[in-house]
Amino acid sequence: MSEFVIKICLLGDAGVGKTSLVYRFIENRFSRDFKSTLGVNLLKKNVKINDDDVSAQIWDLGGQQAYKKLRKLYLEGAQGALMVFDVTSQTSFDNLEDWKNSLLEVRGEVPFILIGNKIDLEANQVISEKQAKAFANSIDVPLLLTSAKTGESVEEAFKELIGLIVDEMKERDE
Repeated sequence: MSEFVIKICLLGDAGVGKTSLVYRFIENRFSRDFKSTLGVNLLKKNVKINDDDVSAQIWDLGGQQAYKKLRKLYLEGAQGALMVFDVTSQTSFDNLEDWKNSLLEVRGEVPFILIGNKIDLEANQVISEKQAKAFANSIDVPLLLTSAKTGESVEEAFKELIGLIVDEMKERDE
């Protein structure tokens, strides 16, 4: 059995549900009252992935344009990321390329997963699963569609990313 300490960042525009995803994963709760993240929220959760104990430090980055200059600082040392867009927001989807570039610029090739959040708002959906899959395929990353409100695929998203990071760390140690 191994123990790992990892740093994960959540990237995406303001309002896409990053904070809601984190709280759903850590405390299994949802609130409509989360305030916009100012700068960064830092949370931690211990998880077991296969036989490995992992302490995941989760950095929830503020998505407002004002924090763009701080991204580099927050991304430093991150071993992976969840890149989140809101399926009801074309703008959040259009800005994914910019978020991806910020991550690559600071961290290079690290594992990350594309998350399409708010799938519970089906009637308001403007980004189809087909569009999301096409983008994920074009940048060669997994795609998961989630709902922080219902909890659908949230734990799966975090655990999949943590597993990818741990596998990469083990490969480096061999």
